[in-house]
Amino acid sequence: MKIKTAMLVCALLAVMFALAGCADKKDNSTGSTNGTSGTSVTSTTPVTSDTDDGEYEAGRDGMVTDDNAERGESAAPEADPFESGSDRVSEGDEDLRPGDVTDDGIVTSDSGKDGKITSDEAAFASSYIRSTALSDKKICWGLGRERDSSNRPVDAVKAEEKYAPLGGRFLAPDGTVCLTFDEGYENGYTAAILDTLKEKNVKAVFFVTYDYCKSAPELVRRMIDEGHTVGNHTWSHPSMPEITQKEVWSEVTKLHQYVKDEFGYEMTLFRFPKGEFSERTLDDVHGLGYTSLFWSFAYADWDANKHTDPAEALAKIEDSTHSGIYLLHAVSQTNADILGELIDYWREKGYTVGAEI
Repeated sequence: MKIKTAMLVCALLAVMFALAGCADKKDNSTGSTNGTSGTSVTSTTPVTSDTDDGEYEAGRDGMVTDDNAERGESAAPEADPFESGSDRVSEGDEDLRPGDVTDDGIVTSDSGKDGKITSDEAAFASSYIRSTALSDKKICWGLGRERDSSNRPVDAVKAEEKYAPLGGRFLAPDGTVCLTFDEGYENGYTAAILDTLKEKNVKAVFFVTYDYCKSAPELVRRMIDEGHTVGNHTWSHPSMPEITQKEVWSEVTKLHQYVKDEFGYEMTLFRFPKGEFSERTLDDVHGLGYTSLFWSFAYADWDANKHTDPAEALAKIEDSTHSGIYLLHAVSQTNADILGELIDYWREKGYTVGAEI
């Protein structure tokens, strides 16, 4: 009997202690962080970048201005990226619609036919949403005329310093010309360009879209087989700052998976369509495992209806020679015609020409 009584007393004491503990927790949870009574209040301070010195924006004359720095402004924290943007692909244009991306960064597709992928997990997609002070402001990459003592565009030098931590590259190593071509569609000159590169023993970077891969697979295969670098130019060539973060992931990862499946090749270099980016999209692409190549030289060679005089084009490119990233479009007959002479000129000036960055 005594034992039972003792056990009952112990049980009652245990219940009393438990109730006392709950009451104590309740009191602590409603206490103030500064020692006064009342509900606890947590203050939040916007996170800003210590290194933010404005954003580059090209005007109609191609000049790049650092407008925020001139006004002494700093970047403000941005809203949740999943709350902004909309579906930019028109209904009925399903061939250009990226696969759906979940909040975990997983790309899905219902069909494995005609350019659609069936993999539930794209190669570089990952669960990654970071809370940062990166801006969603659209930046149109362009170059001013000012050059440094090494003939490099000053804007490219500044951009390299600012955006390198986000995976952006604008210049090549000293003594190096990185030769790149954008391939949105085939205009009949890529084979000649590849012939010249093979003759000169030069490697280049070719940035491709899905349409290009689908329409000219033999040329993509040749690029890979001959040791060139194939880069990701998105699935459907949108302006990346104008689509949602989920669509950014789709544009990059869907083409990545397609090239991997069709050609057994994994891409690691990326180029933003039209050079339009934002700090956040640049960081998104970097988070997917890519380095983004911009350029420190480009000229108006993308309009196939405008025939640029070869001598004029050659003089323009030679005059700009520096350790940088050169963007040429493979739709230009002029580029195909002058490429061999241009490579010879760069080598005579002591530059290594290739795909090195």
